[in-house]
Amino acid sequence: MTILEQINGQFPIRRSDEQKAAFRQWVMGEMTRMGYRPRVEENGKHHNVVCGSPDGERITITAHYDTPACIGLPNLMIPRNFAVYALYQAMIVLILLSIAFAAGFGLMALTGSEVMLRVGLLGAYLLLLGFMLYGPANKHNVNDNTSGVAALLQTMAQIPEEHRQKVAFILFDNEEKGCRGSKAYAKEHLAVMHTRLIVNLDCVGVGEHFLLSVPSLAKNMEEYQLLERVLAEQPGRTVHFFSALTTRGNSDFRSFKCGVGVSAYRRVAGVGFCTGAIHTSRDTRADEGNIAFIADGLAACVGQLEERG
Repeated sequence: MTILEQINGQFPIRRSDEQKAAFRQWVMGEMTRMGYRPRVEENGKHHNVVCGSPDGERITITAHYDTPACIGLPNLMIPRNFAVYALYQAMIVLILLSIAFAAGFGLMALTGSEVMLRVGLLGAYLLLLGFMLYGPANKHNVNDNTSGVAALLQTMAQIPEEHRQKVAFILFDNEEKGCRGSKAYAKEHLAVMHTRLIVNLDCVGVGEHFLLSVPSLAKNMEEYQLLERVLAEQPGRTVHFFSALTTRGNSDFRSFKCGVGVSAYRRVAGVGFCTGAIHTSRDTRADEGNIAFIADGLAACVGQLEERG
């Protein structure tokens, strides 16, 4: 059984405190079995699983382990086509407003008060927004983000013991609630926030195209340049490198000045790079070849890094 299959079979939902605690216990056991020394770092109310020393190592590989609510509408990831992305977001807003207006007019009809129209409209809209963040747990989360956790664990397993002092790993909590776990961690670790290369894996399971979203501060880093070279030369998938300023995507890498986002996409005619089905019941698959590709590349990059003098 692969790592992806183990997580999806035993911990498909990691949303409640109890579900996340059970997963942390399991994943720390797996890391310990590999020869690492994991720990839970409580950053505010968030429980981040840390291996190694992100403050001192040359590269830190991360992923979020929590899973989202099911909002009924797919959270389409369209990183490079801003017009289509804007149209889709506008459509979602219109749907929410239509429901809110219906609730407002219904309340006015029941009470005969125009004031209740505004109360119903605002109240319904706020409830819908809250539902998107705090609603019932999505039952299927294979790509978002079991794929990223599996790729991180597989990377850990492939790094020989003699190279492990060059790399650290973090599994972030509460990405689905506004990247709160990574933001809290960054505030308590300023060196990591400002000067360390962070490589964040999120939704890496579906699509033959990998996109790296790269901030300007990371581009001149020796560690990033090596990573780009290794991934560009590795066969099996196509890798694209874009500026974080011109690429849509909101994940934990945005919490760090040198954070690089890694995600996988299909190419769709008229849309470009796109990933769908996440935050819905259709998020049921991830390509093991994608997991192997990114783990092979990251392990090779760590192996080629020179140790600090």
